[in-house]
Amino acid sequence: MITLNEKQKIILYYTKDNMSQREISRRTGVARDTIRKYIREYESKVQELGYALSDIEKADLIEDITKKPKYKSSPRVKTAVTDEVIEKIKTFLKENETKRLKGFSKQQMKKIDIHEALLKEGFNISYSSVISVVNKLEKTKKEAFIKQEYAPGDVVEFDFG
Repeated sequence: MITLNEKQKIILYYTKDNMSQREISRRTGVARDTIRKYIREYESKVQELGYALSDIEKADLIEDITKKPKYKSSPRVKTAVTDEVIEKIKTFLKENETKRLKGFSKQQMKKIDIHEALLKEGFNISYSSVISVVNKLEKTKKEAFIKQEYAPGDVVEFDFG
């Protein structure tokens, strides 16, 4: 993430020292695409500043040039995780539950197995997407155990688990 000072350095290297974008990239360690973006933004604002009519417009443009960089933080839409994929993962998880109840816990599908099965069925989905969907679906409530106190010899409990 680039700070305001780094953005100002980039613009100063470009305007005062007349450096190329590659040289600025070497000195600052910032990608050339980012440097190109800031230089183009600066040049367009300077051009608008020449056309600005009033002092208020000029002040606004100068403020735009010197403001902190903004990044796109809009929520991303998951394109690979469709309703069909989620339903397929739910069926795999139900199969796992029945296997667990029947005592075949070692025959359950792991997340990587679910991913491979989805790929075999023709779905184009990444392993990390499968993990996030499975984790969301398997989010279970934790059990709470309440400590009980009895008088000695009052109650006998056995735990055969």
